[in-house]
Amino acid sequence: MAKIKITFHNKIDIRAQAQIFVERTLVSTGVADPGKSCILLADAGPYDIYFKHGVTGWELARKLDGAAKTVTLSQRKGRYTIS
Repeated sequence: MAKIKITFHNKIDIRAQAQIFVERTLVSTGVADPGKSCILLADAGPYDIYFKHGVTGWELARKLDGAAKTVTLSQRKGRYTIS
């Protein structure tokens, strides 16, 4: 399959890690400081993306069966959201 670039924008006030899985296989991972971005590579088609706290590893948010090329992690009313 062709690889695509996925841009991850971290809009929260903590360091965040993004992990992309295709089925149960980890295909890409990256860490972004607050207000920064990073590029992840994945196969074209649906993928699952998980966002974790950069220090503790606790899961912040996830999006299953995504296909977007740009993903933004932000915080609204105390909850982490993906857009």
